[in-house]
Amino acid sequence: MLDTRRPGLAHACIAVLRRDLTLAWRQRGDMVLPVLYALIVTSLFPFALGPESALLKRIAGGVVLVTVLLAMLLALDAMFRSDIEDGSLEQLMLAPQPLALMLGMKILAHWLATALPLIVIAPVLAGMLHLPIAITPVLLAALLLATPLLSLLGGILVALTAGTRRSGMLLALMLLPLCVPVVIFAAGALAAAQEGLPWIAPIAWLGAAFVLAVVLAPLACAAALRIALDS
Repeated sequence: MLDTRRPGLAHACIAVLRRDLTLAWRQRGDMVLPVLYALIVTSLFPFALGPESALLKRIAGGVVLVTVLLAMLLALDAMFRSDIEDGSLEQLMLAPQPLALMLGMKILAHWLATALPLIVIAPVLAGMLHLPIAITPVLLAALLLATPLLSLLGGILVALTAGTRRSGMLLALMLLPLCVPVVIFAAGALAAAQEGLPWIAPIAWLGAAFVLAVVLAPLACAAALRIALDS
């Protein structure tokens, strides 16, 4: 007998995640662009400021952090673009599974395809600016919390501008103010670690904001998407 039961929630989440990662791999040229951007921008700082190791070491953490976050903006407006163009987003809205959870899987896939390669090369970027190796774990911890937080916040804004042509500039203008608190806490942790001071508190604040965003951002993203597509 054929099994006509509705697929489980876990299977639906895995299917959405696998589909988006497969599409990202087929268009892996777009995945390489933020990585190249981060490498080029970081390599320009020693030429602009000079090879002085002390100066580069002092600004290394902030430069790598801001460069990675700006590189993420290059691919942020493409989070739901292909789904809107082929109509799969409307089908996802009509699916029996919770829309917020499905969008959460899409945001996770976008983070894995865009931000994770940047986190992988972050130690290389830090080494180009003479960041002490002992500070690298703090940098990675800050990026592992800051990048998904920005992906979740960006998902809400992408949903609000869904269907809008040339929304990249508008998206950047709306997201940059939201980046400021994230950059402040992440850079504060790096600065404290370089000065030999306790750095757990800024990371803990980033972690708390990330947990809150994991719970609320997919719900807000689903509501914003319904508003954008119904209007």
